[in-house]
Amino acid sequence: MDAPDLDVLRQEIDVIDGELHNLICRRAALVDRISAAKPPGSLALRPGREAQVMRKRLARHQGPFPASAIYRMWREMMCAFTLMQTPDLKVAICRPADQPGFWDLARDHFGCQIPFVAHDTPAQVLAAVRTNPSTLGVVPAPIEADTAPWWPLLSGRDATLPNVVARLPFVIMPNARARGISGFVLARMEPEESGDDRSLITIEADTGVSRNRIAGALTKAGLPAFTSALDRVTGAVHHYLLELPGVIADSDKRLVELEAALGMKDGRVAAIGAYAVPADTRN
Repeated sequence: MDAPDLDVLRQEIDVIDGELHNLICRRAALVDRISAAKPPGSLALRPGREAQVMRKRLARHQGPFPASAIYRMWREMMCAFTLMQTPDLKVAICRPADQPGFWDLARDHFGCQIPFVAHDTPAQVLAAVRTNPSTLGVVPAPIEADTAPWWPLLSGRDATLPNVVARLPFVIMPNARARGISGFVLARMEPEESGDDRSLITIEADTGVSRNRIAGALTKAGLPAFTSALDRVTGAVHHYLLELPGVIADSDKRLVELEAALGMKDGRVAAIGAYAVPADTRN
């Protein structure tokens, strides 16, 4: 069998490259039309739909080309198109000096086109997001050892408070300094369903509440059982963070029923967002 003609194969690759470029330009033209149909000043972010798109791409991907590269290519495109629709979009990142991996975590999700601004603390990120509705935030995922947790700050009623809308990484990159860490994306918008989601619910109480009591109250209110729970005491206030399956809005009547089931007089139950379950951890 004759050896393949390398020039012919390279010419075929050139044709494919041209077709790919034409398709990207065609997609950009469609995004322009979508942008023109939206109200001016709206945040062009669809985290639930983005998760659906990425799950489809990863599910149908075959062959030796790395799935992580497919993910980065699509994330780069989607975020560039988002920036086209929201030109003043920025990402505020909590990147302490001893944890540079959070920059990688944000870059792998938001690409190289959207401007990043580094901050030392989650509180600074939260302030940046509250100041500008076109600023997104990336903060570390909550852990038990947090000395100044950010999540209790989201349970207020101020209109500038953001929601959690995504969890990072959605796909783990093989060469990132971010391996072993995770974060949440904050945005001044309501989270949307992706088909496989987790909601974040906070409970504020003036006295401690056992996890068994919380579990019983969730059942009584018609809510699903929590998949994880954290607790923190600040001053005289007890804070609890629950993850529940699905997307639960702060207006969900079951949250009022949860307050009643817990017998809370001065406390509060709040939904602070939801995220699409990352592709590498779906169960």
